[in-house]
Amino acid sequence: MSAGVSEEEAPEFQMPPGHHLSLGTRLRAKWEGYDDPVEYYLLQLEIDAYADWLRKMRLWLARPVEPELGELDLDDEIGRWPPERIRLYDKLFDHGIMIPGGHEYALELAKPLALDETLSCLEIGARLGGVARVLADRLGVWVTAYEADGELALLGMERSVQAGAQKKVPVQTFDPAQPDLRKGYFNVVYSFGELFKVPGKEAFLEALAGTLREHGQILLTDYVLTRDLDENEIAAWSKLEDEDLHPWTAQEYKTHLGQLKFDIRIAKDESETHLKHIKLSWMTLLSDIQKSGLDPDIMDYLVPEMEMWMNRVKMLENGSLAFYRFYATIN
Repeated sequence: MSAGVSEEEAPEFQMPPGHHLSLGTRLRAKWEGYDDPVEYYLLQLEIDAYADWLRKMRLWLARPVEPELGELDLDDEIGRWPPERIRLYDKLFDHGIMIPGGHEYALELAKPLALDETLSCLEIGARLGGVARVLADRLGVWVTAYEADGELALLGMERSVQAGAQKKVPVQTFDPAQPDLRKGYFNVVYSFGELFKVPGKEAFLEALAGTLREHGQILLTDYVLTRDLDENEIAAWSKLEDEDLHPWTAQEYKTHLGQLKFDIRIAKDESETHLKHIKLSWMTLLSDIQKSGLDPDIMDYLVPEMEMWMNRVKMLENGSLAFYRFYATIN
């Protein structure tokens, strides 16, 4: 037998000619749990190739075409959340949840609240109300779900009606810039990853504190700044989110919750878990696309959503942002 590596001992993954593993890629592969950094590198190449293909397909779909009679000005009739965009999120995360981690992560986050049928909750940033319906179904709790996007709130209420949960989980439109909340009404207030879009958070948190009953609880997850961002950086981030952004630091949350007499029990950086949830969701979706193709109607919404989420990943990984969980009680 000739000298060298036998066929049985040949490495399972091989680098393409002309490619090299950087130290950063090796460290990231180890961090993500890959025994072979080449496997991790090849996976990233595959994801990049799909992203490039999707961008090219989007350009192709957006090419100028002569509209047929009766098909003019249809875009004026389409809101920000047409069925195709909703279907994309249903594929990306658990049905109706619209947050990384899906049902199980939402239930895990809610554990400190000890929810049961005797408690009433307020959710801020409910999107389609999927988290609220899961908590109501699994734990028996009553949830008033508030969503700033009127279109999403309407669609969320339709889903609550379809699930027979319209009384236990009403999804309603809410303006966080003018929080008009009932005083001393709720046992629990929670919000998962939406408050970085809320202006005037000092007054907003004060309103949340005021709507809680004695011994009330608050649970928040949010993107927080870990360094100062200049105007151009904020503008670029806002453009991808398609919304004005008003992020705080973790210390600002701690300071203002303390001033409102909250006893902060948990203030934890959940960035690592959040990153894993985002990456797993997109890798699974791209794998499904590879196997089964993609509904052409979804294509136009996939690329901007992917760019938005990948920007969040980039900012979390380069240290511009962290994803924090805060749990506190009030006397």
